[in-house]
Amino acid sequence: MIIYVPEPMELYNKEMAEIMTIKLASGGIITAEPYGQGRIRVLSINSTDPMDYMEPKYQPGSILDMKIVI
Repeated sequence: MIIYVPEPMELYNKEMAEIMTIKLASGGIITAEPYGQGRIRVLSINSTDPMDYMEPKYQPGSILDMKIVI
């Protein structure tokens, strides 16, 4: 298993209430923080599926738009 994580010093200034986890369809987990309205910034990815790590939008530092699908 491969785990991408940011430098630990980046997390010292963050409040834990701001950090969220998002479950991927493959079963992996993205750790992210709010980045403006309706957007998040990926902090780390933890998955057993190697294809999750190949996806550019899941790379640490990427900005994702959060959309609600009904």
